[in-house]
Amino acid sequence: MDTVVSKAFVGKFYLEIGDGNSPQAYERYCEITDLKGLGVKNDQVEVTTFCSGGRKEYIGGLSDGAEMTFGANYSLDEPIQESLMDDVEDKVNRDFQVVVGDDSPHRLFSGTLAMLSYDIAPSVSKQNVVTFVGKQTGLLVRGA
Repeated sequence: MDTVVSKAFVGKFYLEIGDGNSPQAYERYCEITDLKGLGVKNDQVEVTTFCSGGRKEYIGGLSDGAEMTFGANYSLDEPIQESLMDDVEDKVNRDFQVVVGDDSPHRLFSGTLAMLSYDIAPSVSKQNVVTFVGKQTGLLVRGA
């Protein structure tokens, strides 16, 4: 029996934040320590009829972007961090992209976040962190 080598890898996910200009330029936010909620979920629409044989039937409905949560090392001098905090306070949407992989092949996810919240968690025993939450709005684009 041949051994199958796993294609799993650790890390190599990079969040880049758009500058809002045209053309859009992205800057990598290197203080990120975790990222959750990159994805899409479709509504569930029931379409059961009298001809469904006593079983419910469903189709996918409107797509809804996930709430993306990302934590970062809190810094006293990090322009991206301050910009994202401003976005929350000003209720601004921010373009983003997540680059997966260091070189070829790599993947790219891009979209827009409605910035909802930030939370600062100081600590005596480990690094201070800031956590951001943004709701993906519109299309999440997957590319290579």
